[in-house]
Amino acid sequence: MDFDTQAAWFRRFKADAESNLKAFALRLKEAMPELVTVQESRGFFSGAAKVTGVTVELGENRYNLALDGGRLKATIAMVVRGIALNTKNVDPAEWFVRLGEETKKASEHAQVLSRSLTDFMAS
Repeated sequence: MDFDTQAAWFRRFKADAESNLKAFALRLKEAMPELVTVQESRGFFSGAAKVTGVTVELGENRYNLALDGGRLKATIAMVVRGIALNTKNVDPAEWFVRLGEETKKASEHAQVLSRSLTDFMAS
């Protein structure tokens, strides 16, 4: 992700963090359902759930982006066997960059694996 794209995402989220977090979380969940958890809260009398955060489990990292008092709060945790050993608060812009890098690595790995399986089946 280049700097201009990162800046555009960050401006977009600052303008309307709540609705953009919801759209972003749902898009992530659609793309990687087994790796993404969407956090929601419901008011006592409200029928509609409100998206409050999203967590992505990639490799040894757990990426969490949440709304806290109308502001984005981003953390990245190193996870080993399901236990978070180290959690760091990061700037949301850095969070997007690191998540983008991690998903790119995962995608490249999946493509290599797919080619390897295809070659194996063809021989």
